[in-house]
Amino acid sequence: MAAFFSPLAFSLLLQLFLLAILPNPTTIFASKPLGFSIDLIHRDSSLSPLYDPSSTLARAEQANLCSMLCSRSIASRFTNTSSVISSPVMAGPGEFLVKLSLGTPSSLYWAVIDTGSNLKWATCCHCDNCPVKTPMIDPLQSSTYKNQRCSTRFCMELRNHHCTSDPLCWFRYSYGDNSKVEGVLASETLLFDNGADTIKHEGIVFGCVHHEDNPESALRKVPGLVVGLGRGPLSLVKQIGSSIDDKFAYCLPPYSNENNSVGQLKFSEDTEFSGTEEVQETPMASDGGEGSFYVLILTDISVGNSRLNTQFGGAQTTALLGDARSIIIDSGTSLTFLAKDVYGQVANAVANVINREHFYPPKQDLLCYHVEDNADRYEGLLEMTFHFTNADWKLPPSNTFGMFRSGITCLAIKEGEMPIFGNIAQQNMHVKYDLGNRLLSFAPTECTQG
Repeated sequence: MAAFFSPLAFSLLLQLFLLAILPNPTTIFASKPLGFSIDLIHRDSSLSPLYDPSSTLARAEQANLCSMLCSRSIASRFTNTSSVISSPVMAGPGEFLVKLSLGTPSSLYWAVIDTGSNLKWATCCHCDNCPVKTPMIDPLQSSTYKNQRCSTRFCMELRNHHCTSDPLCWFRYSYGDNSKVEGVLASETLLFDNGADTIKHEGIVFGCVHHEDNPESALRKVPGLVVGLGRGPLSLVKQIGSSIDDKFAYCLPPYSNENNSVGQLKFSEDTEFSGTEEVQETPMASDGGEGSFYVLILTDISVGNSRLNTQFGGAQTTALLGDARSIIIDSGTSLTFLAKDVYGQVANAVANVINREHFYPPKQDLLCYHVEDNADRYEGLLEMTFHFTNADWKLPPSNTFGMFRSGITCLAIKEGEMPIFGNIAQQNMHVKYDLGNRLLSFAPTECTQG
């Protein structure tokens, strides 16, 4: 009697069976440390969904206000006794965006990344008082969407939450410009596309926003999704920590980038340096118990080739962070902020070294200079160095000054309620966060590509 299946037929059937039960070969389920990178762009790039060519330079003025609100909001988080959790992230010119996908079937979204906040949230369908954002997440269209109940540990991490009758976890999250979002804590499948593979993370907890207050605020300009990369348990890097070996890095493209090149957000093995750079590392310090921020110790500042022997006498910084030399490193704040007495020392030194007339624009409190539009806008300006514990972060003029308006450049450092090392200072720098060893490493790098 002839065999029921020929060898060829059996082989074909086996292949069909394996294709049916195995995941897509281009999809990698992240269960062990895995290196991957995704593109990162500035919100004013023409590649950005928020691009507005008529307002790019004018929005530099808004950066001053937005960054100041960030500094105030961060300071308030250490002294705020109310139950409303607050984040400093703003829809100002300092934002950097990445693409990621959510749901099953998945939909692609633009997202703001911010190392100064934890909660990831997205605008969901049936959102009251929300500006129109496309696409919105529709929980009913995803088979992997799941609401979080009040008893979950993630719900307990939110300072301001209450239980609905279901009982689901309803949260409220506030921002530095007094805008607020409310919604249900949920979990969903998150996917990153690095161009070659799709990296899949299941059960990622996020906020599904159903209501916004002050929709005319900066939140209107957020592209519908915010991804927190902070130190808290709700942040993305904490939730996927074991699969990225507790390491992430970024390389921020410069603001002056006119070729729409992109930077990178890197995870796990991809965070490593090429071996040709001069890599320096500094330990991360305590954030005073707040639990969200990455804090470094600033030991001195150099203006040009002269060290200032900076005197750190900030009583407020000491009270909030435990050390007057503490400074938060943040990807979501444009400007760098220093305590009043420290900023005064820096501003005086800068004004004394640069051999040209300076001025302060009305209501802006920024140290500024006139420059020629058709010349090197940084000609005659100076370098600075921020000396951290065991590491010296050298800043070229493009990282210490920013175009405020056409023909005007300003020092991208000012007095603030909370010391913050902002993202203008970090552009064209490979910055690596090793959370397991509490180390921050950095090296000058050409961050643009393509």
